[in-house]
Amino acid sequence: MKIILRNSALAIIAALFFVSCGSEKEDKSGVTISGRVENPQDQGVISLAKISAGKREVVDTLYLDANNTFETSVDVTGPEFFQLNFYNNQVATLIVSEDDLKVVVDGADRNGKLEISGSKDMEYMTQLQDIMKKQQKEVEEINKEFMAARNAQDEEKMKNIQDDFLLMQEKKKENIKKQIEEMLPSLAAIQGMNFFNPNEDFEFMKKVADQIAAAHPNSEMATFYKQQMDEMAKISVGAQAPNFSMPTPEGDTVSLKDFRGDYVLVDFWAAWCKPCRQENPNIVEAYSKYKDAGFQILGVSLDKKREDWLKAIEVDNLQWTQVSELKFWQTPIVQEYKINGIPYSLLLDPEGKIVAKNLRGERLHEKLAEIYGEPKPAS
Repeated sequence: MKIILRNSALAIIAALFFVSCGSEKEDKSGVTISGRVENPQDQGVISLAKISAGKREVVDTLYLDANNTFETSVDVTGPEFFQLNFYNNQVATLIVSEDDLKVVVDGADRNGKLEISGSKDMEYMTQLQDIMKKQQKEVEEINKEFMAARNAQDEEKMKNIQDDFLLMQEKKKENIKKQIEEMLPSLAAIQGMNFFNPNEDFEFMKKVADQIAAAHPNSEMATFYKQQMDEMAKISVGAQAPNFSMPTPEGDTVSLKDFRGDYVLVDFWAAWCKPCRQENPNIVEAYSKYKDAGFQILGVSLDKKREDWLKAIEVDNLQWTQVSELKFWQTPIVQEYKINGIPYSLLLDPEGKIVAKNLRGERLHEKLAEIYGEPKPAS
């Protein structure tokens, strides 16, 4: 099932920082960055930008000599991310710490030759890039098998492929964790977090952030990443869900704390969200099975048109409490709950603490059966 995604601080990190960092001397400055462009272009420029707190700031424009080589230097007090942009064709992402770096690029091909040497961090990043490339190839092959099974309408094979893939991913995740632990406190570990899901692997991701920040107190990126994890800790499993109040379709105000005493699924959705609408029948079934046992649902819509919201409630037969401020992604609770895409849900215990996140399909029914036991069949 697809999830509709928005930009987030972590997504910005993932997009900008496929690179690394290693040990440091906090007072080191004047790190040299040199390199060669094999296929320089007549149009465009070569720029060097610093990446800090999810922002990109150009700090230098580079020029090639007669041998198509370049050299520059930057001052740093701790490891930081930088990007070399070659004519808007190819990008090399660096972490500058204490070691001089050497870069060799194609310059004309986005996926062409790219070699970065000079630090242990770049060795770590090469490891991560190799894992990513291998994983992408495996996913492509599995997708082909899945599409073939779907075209043949072989539902059993489709399910087996999905189950095998998930099992394979879990095994790989454990191996990647070990590799990342060996990289710490290198900032390369931040890039390694792209292999993990904060809803499932938050404790590990938080540990990585804490170790990197402790080792590099003068690094803006290390501090920024830790801040992101600290914010996410507020809505991690085991945390008290932040309270909020919103209006119902009837105009009454409902607060999350009103549901204390029961397990409640806080379901963020919208009428315009196709994956949400596809999941709604599953939630309806779960509510029907467990509502008599005390199970509650609070639907929080990110709609912007009242008529669309109300029609979807009716069409999808959503019989539980619904609230919305009709402010789309500008709904304040979106920021507080770090919602990057919908459908998104939290299961809270009777005290309002988060016990699970994003339970969809059979996982929702399995968790509710664990809490309430299997429901008695209707007489």
